[in-house]
Parts: sequence; C-alpha cells; structure tokens
Amino acid sequence: MSDKIAKILVVEDDENVRRPVCAWLEISGYAVTEAGDGDEALRRIADIGPDAVLLDLRLPRRDGFGVLEALSREHDAPPVIVISGQDGIDGVIRAFRLGATDYLQKPIVSFDLLAHALEAALERRELARAVKQAENRYFTLVQSLPLLVFILDKHLELTFINKFCRPLLGFSRAEALAAPGFFPARLHPEDRDRVTAWLGESLGPGKASHTEECRFLHKNGATIHALLRAIPSARDKNGGDDRQIEGIVVDITDRVELERFVVQEEKLKTLGAISAEVAHEIRNPLFSIAGFAHRLQARLPDSREAGIILSEARRLEDILDKIRNYLHPVDLRPRLCSLRAIAMAALDFLAPEFAARGIVAAADLAGGLPDLRLDPDLLTQVVTSLTRFAVSRSPAGQTVQLATSRHARYAHLDVTFRPSRPVVDPEVLFLPFEEGDERLGLPLAYRIVKNMGGSLTFAQHATEAGFTLQLPIDPLAEDPDGPDPDALETAMGTADDDDDAPGLHAPARPGRA
Repeated sequence: MSDKIAKILVVEDDENVRRPVCAWLEISGYAVTEAGDGDEALRRIADIGPDAVLLDLRLPRRDGFGVLEALSREHDAPPVIVISGQDGIDGVIRAFRLGATDYLQKPIVSFDLLAHALEAALERRELARAVKQAENRYFTLVQSLPLLVFILDKHLELTFINKFCRPLLGFSRAEALAAPGFFPARLHPEDRDRVTAWLGESLGPGKASHTEECRFLHKNGATIHALLRAIPSARDKNGGDDRQIEGIVVDITDRVELERFVVQEEKLKTLGAISAEVAHEIRNPLFSIAGFAHRLQARLPDSREAGIILSEARRLEDILDKIRNYLHPVDLRPRLCSLRAIAMAALDFLAPEFAARGIVAAADLAGGLPDLRLDPDLLTQVVTSLTRFAVSRSPAGQTVQLATSRHARYAHLDVTFRPSRPVVDPEVLFLPFEEGDERLGLPLAYRIVKNMGGSLTFAQHATEAGFTLQLPIDPLAEDPDGPDPDALETAMGTADDDDDAPGLHAPARPGRA
C-alpha cells in the first residue's frame, strides 16, 4: 500500500452493525464514510471515490446486487467486499459474478478476518492500478515512437498499428485497421511478392527475427524507402492458430535519397571539374579563332566557311558562359514559405501548358507540413522547372503528379510522370552542356536546391520516372504542441487529412531567374 490514507465506504442499513465496523476501521487508521442504502452508496462512490467498499446485500431502495451491477459498468470501480447474512450459495455466486472481490459472513466474529480481506483487496487495487499505469506508459511510448510499430496475424492482416502510420503512409490508424489486406497493399508492387513471401515464411515454427530493406507506397503515391524488421510471435513456437508477427518499419527515405544525391553529386563534380578545366583551356584559342574568322569574313564577305567558323565559335562561347554561370553561387533570400502553396502556384502557372499538351495535373499535397525557411521565389522556379520537364516528356492523356510528404528532418516533393520515351543519360540532366530548352532549367534548379541545403535526384523505372526534391525543415517553424490528428479523430469521430496551416505563400508566378 502507498502512504496515503485509504478511504473505506461502509454500506449497511443496520446501524447496530454499521457503527462497530466504522469504529474499528477508524481505529485501524482508515478514512471512513457511511451509507444506509444502495442509492446513497452510489452517490458516495461518485463523490469521494473510495478505495474499497464494504457492502451489505440486503439494503432498502437499491439492494447490494443493484450496487454491484451499477459498479460493473464503471471504468475504475473500487473493490467490493460483501458482508452479508445471506446463507444461500446462489447469492454468493451471484455477488462474485457481479464483481465482488471477497465475501464475509455477518455477524463478523473476528475483525482480523476483515483486516486480512481488506488489505488483500487494497493491495490488488494498487497492483491493478500499477499494471494499468505501466500499460498506459507502454501504449503512449509505442504510439509516440518515430517509427511504425505493427502486429500482423497469420493472414498478414493488421491487428495493431501505431500512430506513426499517418506521417509515414498518410493513413490514420483507424483507416489502416479497417482496410482488409492493408499492409501488403502498401508495399511497393516491385517488392510486394518478395516481402509477403518472406513474411509468410516468418510465421513458421522456429523462425528468428529478420530485417529486409523494401519500399512502401504513401497514400499520395510517393515511394517510401524503409527497413522492415519482423519478429515472429514468441507466444507460439509450434505454429498454432495464434501465430503472429510483431514488427517495426523504419523510414530511411532521407538516407536513400541523400546517398543517391551523393553519388549523383560526385559524378557531377567530376564532369564539372573536367568542363571547367576544358573551358579554361579553350577560351583563349577560341577567341583567336573567332578573331581570325572575323578578319576572314571582312576580307571575303561571301565566304561560307568564315560564317560557319563564327557561328560555331559563338556556340562554344555560349557553352562557356553556361559553365561559368553554373559555377557561380546563387543569391538566396530565405523566409518562411509553404511547400504546398509553392506547388499549387507552379501548377497554376503551368495550367495552359498542361491544357495545350493534353496532360492531366494531379496534386496530393500533405496537410500539416511545417513551413520551410527558404527562398520562395527560387523554390517556385525549381518546382516549375521540374513540372515543365515532366509535362514536356509526357504523351497526351498521361498524368503528371506532384506529391508532398515528410521524412524526419526533410520535406519531400515528388514529381512523377510516364515518359513517352526513356531519358537518355539522366546523369547529365543537371549539367549545363546541352543547347536548347530540352532540359528547361534543370541545371539551374539543381544548383538552387544544392545552395538551399537540399537535394534533387532523378530516377526512372520501367514505365515511370520522376524527380525527388528534398528540402530541410526549419526546426523553429515546427509546432511540437500542435494537435494530434489521430487524437482529434478519436475525439471527433472523423479526421481531415487536408488540414494545413501554411505560412507565407509562394507567389502565383515563378520568381527571378
């Protein structure tokens, strides 16, 4: 027992019986409250919340069975020790079925027996409270972990999933638990057969825990790179009907994208260094060739060869200027901005191009993303360039989708499309070597994102291609005490996945070049 004084409610209509019991309880150090009938007893329980109740079964108005029945519907009802003169075994059985913790015959011959029953009831109550508190702490801890915790039954159906389901996959706990086959369905199609087969094998007897790297699909279609660790149930080592898998999913999308960016960056650095050296070495000879070509053209105005030399010299000089501008730092003017608003602004600006090419625009922009402390004008220019490239490579009738999501300390924007033909040499998309507008500002977009502390990568698969823009979240822009969507859903019976509280909105048109 704790050091606090236990409160005991004595419910007895016979004062000659009630008074001695109350006196003994007070002498024993308990805080005592009395009630003479069942209705008064329930009022006292509601008012003072006693730690234990001594209850007679024969009471006026509402008898002891009625009190037990009422308490059986309460969430945290106190333990009840029945003290009654009823001799019938049926009454005793009924009392226990209604929740009584002990039964003493009246009149009480020895208060030692009452003391023992009361101490046992109070200890069980304290133990139950401690267990409940531990369960609550464990549940809160599991729900608050920044990783997905789940339990699958033998059919790979979810029986439990924590609240990280929403930030990781875009679905609330209720949505996930209500959808048949939710877990396998959220696996990436290219990984689904492999992972479900592995999970099925994990249900066999004697299987150890195992970790696999795989991909999941966010509600908005974005790809989530993850580590999936499955732990077969320790309760059943023989493969019985209660087999289950407990597991966790760790989001490693940031790591995968950053690794991809590092590889891409090393390639670009190598190509950039080579190009800068080449540019330096050919600039002086180029000027000499251009000078001789001017003299030759002045001497022979009709010479076709002199015009070709001048044209090629100008083309080479344009390439050198592109390289010089590419290596020049970007002037950033950061302030709080909303990635969702910027994406909407880019789609609004490009709406005529979508319509002209017969391309469908789709946006699945997560609500609740914190604001970014970046340059909104340049970021709008980046998103516009990525989207315009996707539109230019998509055949009529296809869809270009913009989707936002959060992964740890970064906000992601995925621009996905189905190109009419594969992109040849995607490594050079972000380098300033090509002529024309085919890449539509991608080198500048890459340079802007890099200067913002983010990353920009391009990937293409069998039928789909896309950009992943990864941007750092400003820790000062986050609201750690903001509302919990799952808690609001529980309280209100619904959830609004589209809620957003953007900060400064992006301009309606792309900003400066």
